[in-house]
Amino acid sequence: MNISGAVNRTIDNIPPGKLFGYEVFAEYLNSPNAVIRAVGRRVEKGRLIRVEKGIFYTPKQGILGEVPVSDEERLRNLLFKNGRRVGYITGAALYNRLGLSTQIPRSFTIASERAPQTKDFGTLQVKLIRARAPITEATVPLLEILDVLRSPKQVQGTDVGEVLRILARYLDELAPVQTKKLQRLALAYYNAGTRALLAMLLTRNGVEVQQFVRGSFNPTTRFEVGLDPAEWPEARAWGIR
Repeated sequence: MNISGAVNRTIDNIPPGKLFGYEVFAEYLNSPNAVIRAVGRRVEKGRLIRVEKGIFYTPKQGILGEVPVSDEERLRNLLFKNGRRVGYITGAALYNRLGLSTQIPRSFTIASERAPQTKDFGTLQVKLIRARAPITEATVPLLEILDVLRSPKQVQGTDVGEVLRILARYLDELAPVQTKKLQRLALAYYNAGTRALLAMLLTRNGVEVQQFVRGSFNPTTRFEVGLDPAEWPEARAWGIR
């Protein structure tokens, strides 16, 4: 089968409405120009829609005509590449999902391996920011916690104490191996304030704070968070006020 035929067969096996790029074609590695021409011919015939450079979908027909690409599919395309996780939702949408805030955001922020940029899809606005740490399925839930700990005051409509109480419950559900990985990520990729809050919550939960985290602080540094010392007696040991 020639390259054009192989390209068409691959496209026919992709469900309508699903976004894809040139990487789905096995032939692209050795014959990129031929693949691009074959895809271009399909676009010219209206059998394929180009939504942006290098991203396409087969139009799906509904009762009222062509069905636009769903917002969920657009997000999936930004969160995964070739089936591999390359981003995760952070910011206000994350706060809402974790139960830290009841506010429903109008836009999404995605921490990603991709270049920082802003995308406006009409019904969906997305801001891509550079992820602080390597992204895998295993690290995403840990990075979500660390992102919140880095800026707990940014959670709208909830006081910092409540944010930290909720995060303490999430930390309590982690397996020991996850807790150690979380501390290593905090040390390697996050600031001292994040590490201090993490250490305070682990102490509150009766979980050991690893020595490499304990030794990472300047003993004279203080972190102004605005916690009630009567409710958070663990804060003082980590320089948190």
